[in-house]
Amino acid sequence: MNDSLPASPAAPSSPVLPPVTAILIARNDRTTIEAALQSIAAQSYPLGLDIIVSVGPNIDGTSQFIEYAASLNPRLTVIETRSTSVVIGLNEAIAAARSSLIIRVDPRGELPVDYTRRAVEAMVRTDAAALVGRTTPVGETAFERAVARVFTHRYGLAADPLKQADGAGPTNIPEDQVIRRRMFIEAGLFDEEIRHGQTWELNARLREAGHQIAFVPELEVTYRPPSRVVDLTRSSFAEGLWRGEFARAFPEQKQLRFVLPPAVVIGTILGFVLGAGGLFGLVAGAIGVAAVISWILFALLLVPIVYLVGVVVLGVVAASRLDLRTGAWFALALPLLHYSWGFGYLAGFFNLEGAADTVIVNLDQA
Repeated sequence: MNDSLPASPAAPSSPVLPPVTAILIARNDRTTIEAALQSIAAQSYPLGLDIIVSVGPNIDGTSQFIEYAASLNPRLTVIETRSTSVVIGLNEAIAAARSSLIIRVDPRGELPVDYTRRAVEAMVRTDAAALVGRTTPVGETAFERAVARVFTHRYGLAADPLKQADGAGPTNIPEDQVIRRRMFIEAGLFDEEIRHGQTWELNARLREAGHQIAFVPELEVTYRPPSRVVDLTRSSFAEGLWRGEFARAFPEQKQLRFVLPPAVVIGTILGFVLGAGGLFGLVAGAIGVAAVISWILFALLLVPIVYLVGVVVLGVVAASRLDLRTGAWFALALPLLHYSWGFGYLAGFFNLEGAADTVIVNLDQA
């Protein structure tokens, strides 16, 4: 196996291009994975790409489609797994690859035609263990367009410190898109005992070993955001959960904290409960100090009211810039993101029973 790369893609003599493998972890992805595979096949990389698809349990015909695609493409290998765990599929796909470089492709994503070429050039230039690029959500339905706007809005996920990059160079963004196979295997691959945040944890181990995770802005992929309300809430809760767990375990890692969603959850719920209590006191005829306290508590109702009005205003703005249906969905998707992410974070941070039973690895003792 050749895990070395040419010294420079711009050398006078023709460089020896490294083989590259694209890996996909598929579950119920029948509606989007075809476009992902087509974007891989359309790569302008001279050697083309081998493809490994790890297919887990699904009910939408994903397995049948992948088998059909493999019958048409001799470079496509299928790995069947009974586990619903994404990291188990990732580890199996990485182990099965026979190239020095691996591109992880989201089954809901699409690569631009020159992505592989840019990835190889960036790997040579940075000598990083993994590369992180820009990911841009592009929705097709009104709901997907609304979620895409939420993901990129300053009051949505755009304010998340763990999704921000100051420019090309080392990054903490846990979204490895291009990986160096040898370094990942030497680091022990993804920890299958951890339910959430596996990429962040593996990247921490790679940094401990002296390797770099680099942000490369010219590497940009598009992807379709969640298509259903249940998918949005489930993924947002899971994201918030591991962030809360790891923020508790590693308090010095301030980029793990995303204050907005848990602040919305605590502020609006407390505001409503205490405000309702104040209203009850006023209706009951509180006098003296009790009346003053009741008025103060009653004023806290402004917190959820202001939040609701703000969401409606942002929905109207979205409708004026996009369309009415997208604006309406935006006004629903934004609080869904805030509350599901925020509840997940609080459950993880306070280690609530049944919600945050992830095994946390202490990197200082590993």
